[in-house]
Amino acid sequence: MRVEIREPDLSSYEPLVRLRMDRLPRLVRKQAEWPFVHRDAMEVCTFHAAYDGDTLLGWANIARWSWFPPGIALINLTVAAAHEGTGVGGALYRTLLETLPDGIETLGTAVDDAETTSLEIARGWGFRVNQHGIESELELTDLPEPVVPDGVTLEDVSSLEFADEEAVEAMLRDSQTNPEAAEGFVSGLEDYRRIAAKVDVEIAALARVDGAPAAIIVGEVEDGILGIAYTGVGRAFRGRGIAVALKQYAHRLAADAGATVCHTMNEEANAGIRRVNAELGYRVTGGMYRLRRPR
Repeated sequence: MRVEIREPDLSSYEPLVRLRMDRLPRLVRKQAEWPFVHRDAMEVCTFHAAYDGDTLLGWANIARWSWFPPGIALINLTVAAAHEGTGVGGALYRTLLETLPDGIETLGTAVDDAETTSLEIARGWGFRVNQHGIESELELTDLPEPVVPDGVTLEDVSSLEFADEEAVEAMLRDSQTNPEAAEGFVSGLEDYRRIAAKVDVEIAALARVDGAPAAIIVGEVEDGILGIAYTGVGRAFRGRGIAVALKQYAHRLAADAGATVCHTMNEEANAGIRRVNAELGYRVTGGMYRLRRPR
């Protein structure tokens, strides 16, 4: 086998998406397509692929969004099952290291928690687990009416436009006490607007308490799947059942838009949102280890 690593032709990225979905059967299409669909909105997004002639052996990419902590970029690397153990992955990884932009000092990646061999390879390359994301899903059928606490109103804000944007932005940032935010991954309204510009149907809902922004949920519907990007409640408004009501409301908005199932991922240690999901009937389907290493 003669391995050639080059930048793939992204005018048709279907072979790369299909390889990743074949390698990770639990992966839904919108997740596999994500770096290709959103690459123009990223600060850094590069791709390399390994070929034997015209046969695709594997591919990898480097990505960095504007809301990432300073100096960190994420890498993804996928090798076809038939070519594992042949050195293709190592060759791709070395190419990524050689092509890292200046200023990147920390590398992040993710490994399916059922992929024990892949986890050992990543550890052999110097990566260490720092989080464990738990994936869960809920069928969007027979959805109940939201149980809305006293003084709380729920709004469809899928346009992501607000008359009191500064107050909503402040609440959104205040709400980010999740483990990802503690690492520096903090997002704002403009970040979600950039994503919304590239998805089929944006879904967002806002809870207010006596008119003040109290909680927000943001996601998108593609191929009949609601993917939740973020759910957060302002710290002053917690403990009132607002998150449960807001997610119930968002589920109904998504179902009206054609979604039949909801997918989400939450850090294992994020007890609050995992308790909310369990109360709503979400079913755990798997997980991903998140890993980091110094450049």
